[in-house]
Amino acid sequence: MKSEEVEMEKLLIWDYYVTFPERVTKISFPQDLKWKYKRIFKEYKNPYEEVLDDVKVFARMRSYQTEALRCLAAYGLIDSERLMNARIKRTDMELPVVLRERIEEIPSRLRNVITLIESPFTDLPLYGEKGFKFRTKLIDYKYDIQ
Repeated sequence: MKSEEVEMEKLLIWDYYVTFPERVTKISFPQDLKWKYKRIFKEYKNPYEEVLDDVKVFARMRSYQTEALRCLAAYGLIDSERLMNARIKRTDMELPVVLRERIEEIPSRLRNVITLIESPFTDLPLYGEKGFKFRTKLIDYKYDIQ
């Protein structure tokens, strides 16, 4: 992922799709990216990983995600000052060898999610009618100030 700062909610949304890559097909993609990514993720159907309510599962994950981010900040891997303002920025600290090895072992189906995260789709705003929250429907977007 790029080293710039990102909104915490956007990162939490991406974490959800890394956890449940088959749910990527439920995202409302911009027209220019729609067919490319929907086709890739359609093959991830797994009847044993069916999510009945994305919003509820996402909401239940939030406390774990937040605690994981606090842990990363405590280790110095992300900026703790920015985290307090719901922003995430990677520090210059080198990743531990064990973590780098785990990243290299990521299966191809998750690599596709990471490729999507690094695509132009990531540059969409978090807020607004065509923003991330609207397109994923995981977080309420109706009352956002744009």
